[in-house]
Amino acid sequence: MTDTPSPFIIGLGFRAEASPESLDAVLGAAIAAAMAKAPGARPPPVLASATDKAESPAMRTLAARHGLTILALDAAALAAQAQNVTTRETRVTRLPAGASLCEAAALAAAAQYAPWGEARLIVPRMIGADRMATAAVALAHSTQKDFP
Repeated sequence: MTDTPSPFIIGLGFRAEASPESLDAVLGAAIAAAMAKAPGARPPPVLASATDKAESPAMRTLAARHGLTILALDAAALAAQAQNVTTRETRVTRLPAGASLCEAAALAAAAQYAPWGEARLIVPRMIGADRMATAAVALAHSTQKDFP
């Protein structure tokens, strides 16, 4: 383990027809909000979402454009965070109790880098201006584990 600050873990949710530009816009807004709450130098952000979203062309294009890592999370990892989210969805209910996908993804991915699996949400679900994508930001508690 290092004592490097945790990167921002950006959980993303988006419609199938969302463009890389839609994801880029909500990513930028999420990073700006996170920097306002937790300023300072950090490693590059990490993107996280459900496996099918992580493998989408829009997500891959976004990651390649910015040189970012994508963490694909299975249904069990996302469901394990359902009780920890702050936003409940009313239209899309992929997760138990309508838990927000982007928040669950951010928390689940951040927990992978936390020394004791602890993560905290610092930016709850944000909806992109075009309403095609959502983002949330989490941090690993304390110091990060080294990245794979």
